[in-house]
Amino acid sequence: MPDYHIGHLDPKSLATLLSPESQDESSAPAPPRAVFLQPKFWNKATLSSKQKVSSDTKVFIFTLDHPDQTIGLPVGQHLLMRLRDPSTQEAVIRAYTPISEGTTDRGELRVLVKIYYEVPGLKGGKMTQALDSLALGSAVEFKGPIGKFEYKGKGVCLLNGRERSKKVRKFVMVCAGSGITPIFQVLRAVVNWDTDHGDDPECLVLDGNRVQEDILCRKELDELVERSKGRCKVLYTLSRPEASWRGLKGRLGRALFEREVGGPPVEGDAMVLVCGPEPMEKATKAAFLGMGWKEEGLLFF
Repeated sequence: MPDYHIGHLDPKSLATLLSPESQDESSAPAPPRAVFLQPKFWNKATLSSKQKVSSDTKVFIFTLDHPDQTIGLPVGQHLLMRLRDPSTQEAVIRAYTPISEGTTDRGELRVLVKIYYEVPGLKGGKMTQALDSLALGSAVEFKGPIGKFEYKGKGVCLLNGRERSKKVRKFVMVCAGSGITPIFQVLRAVVNWDTDHGDDPECLVLDGNRVQEDILCRKELDELVERSKGRCKVLYTLSRPEASWRGLKGRLGRALFEREVGGPPVEGDAMVLVCGPEPMEKATKAAFLGMGWKEEGLLFF
């Protein structure tokens, strides 16, 4: 080994190396992150609460790394959630849009989830049932943000990271069931951020459900409409209305769109945002294209 000997440490350097205060930087704990989500890495949050909203819908609340940590989710974007199926230990991954405000809320993450329970002749949802059976205190993994749409405020939108050529002067938002979550996120941003009343977009939300109980975030939506001072409007339609229902009746479809929305804007300054079950999205796309709207003016979450 003498051929490989390169010398001795001087006494001062040796003392520093042996000091308890001297540690490899790689072994030191990383400083807490200001933002929870990371696009390339899964990060864990703790399930701290479940709040029942309806017979098949709950808000799942997760505690982040520290009370001051923001979620880091731009308006119009989604996150991925990953957990293990308790019965099979299979990893299940789904995309969700939280109802938390993604850039200002701190310390917790709130996700509204419609639970698809297993019934005779119909398999339930893997993720939603696994999440529903998860014990409080369990860790769930998240990654993001993901998505091709982002609302920046004042009618400015990004599509695939590039600014849309025209500012949006009117949003038409079509949703059904739990598809309200990305719609709610954008509507809230329009009302909360765009307050000068002149250069701000208008919003029309068409929300389709079976019965009144299925209308999610109704109180919050109505509050946003009131605060918008006439710029935003939400119309609810039910396919199985009770006798006492005084709102719109029937499914979301072309007849409703022609009556409430009308033809495409001449200036191309309106945009249709759609989120719901696949059959509804396909029918909505066909209806708007049939009404003369261009495909680039339609966005499906």
